[in-house]
This record gives sequence, structure tokens and C-alpha cells, in this order.
Amino acid sequence: MIVEIANLQKHYEIKNTIIKRAAKEVLGKKGKGAKLSIAFVDNDEIKKLNKRYFSLNEVTDVIAFPLNDHKNALNGEIVVSVEIAVDTAGNRDIDIEGEIILYVVHGLLHLLGYRDGNRNDAKIMHEKESLILKTLGYNVPKVEDGFQ
Repeated sequence: MIVEIANLQKHYEIKNTIIKRAAKEVLGKKGKGAKLSIAFVDNDEIKKLNKRYFSLNEVTDVIAFPLNDHKNALNGEIVVSVEIAVDTAGNRDIDIEGEIILYVVHGLLHLLGYRDGNRNDAKIMHEKESLILKTLGYNVPKVEDGFQ
């Protein structure tokens, strides 16, 4: 598995080893041959991307771009707004690093085909996120608490 990390923000220090560990935990055996790019940005940058690619002129926490050109390996890009993670963690009195890892996990699950467009799919995805975050040692809200 190749994980390229670009830290393009100044809101929080990103620890590459933790990001790579999260990717390995999410992908497991599916990570063999995977090529991932994970960019950590501020709100202005993710808003520009959201507008350019999804015609949404708003800030979001994470965007995942699947780049699969063949079925044998997962290829994709994930863009995470660290600024949102810092703000959300402060508002909810939770760990900033855990919030960032949640966004990374969420993006990776999207690359794997998980969806959260309806209540049932979102519940399945959030349960998976919660399980992975607990495995990684993060204290996360329960699914019924409505974490995003």
C-alpha cells in the first residue's frame, strides 16, 4: 500500500504514521496494491474543491475521489478539512486527532463503496467507522449520538 500525505494547512499537526495506520486498519487485505493520496487542507481549499467538483458552494469535512482504473487495486484521493475537525472537536469537547481520523476513515470507506446518502446506509457506515475508531484507540460517540 502506498499512502502519500500532503499537509497543506496550519491548524493542527498531522502525524503521518497515525494516518497510515488508520488506512491499513480500514483497508486490511483490500489495501494490497492500494495507492492513496490524502491531503489535509483548510476550509477555503475544501470549499473550492466542493464547488468545482460537486457544484456545492459550501465547506465540508471530507471529500473522496475514487480513481480506480483497474479492479485489482484501490486508487483514490481523500481531502480532509482540518479546520472543520478542529472547530468540531472544540465545539463537542472531543479529541482533535480523533476527529481528523474519523474524516480519514469516512473518506476511505467511501472509496471502498460505502454510502451515506440515506438513513440506513449512513447507519451502516457510522457503525463501521465507530468499530474502526475503537480499534485504533479513539473514544468515539455512539452511532445513535449522530456523529458525522
